[in-house]
Amino acid sequence: MLTANEVRHRLRQDLVTIADDYQINIENRLYTETEYFDLMQTLLRLRELNMPADGLAQMLAIN
Repeated sequence: MLTANEVRHRLRQDLVTIADDYQINIENRLYTETEYFDLMQTLLRLRELNMPADGLAQMLAIN
């Protein structure tokens, strides 16, 4: 299990600039490795699609 701080730290390490571009709110709870991997994959896909950072907020608001 990963804490919110560990998730933030690993995102910065694994995705370097991508994590900084998408300012996401990471809740203060424990995360599984699968949840972390899914988040990382989502951020990579957003980058591949050239989605602007505010596009993530719009996409989440729709859901």
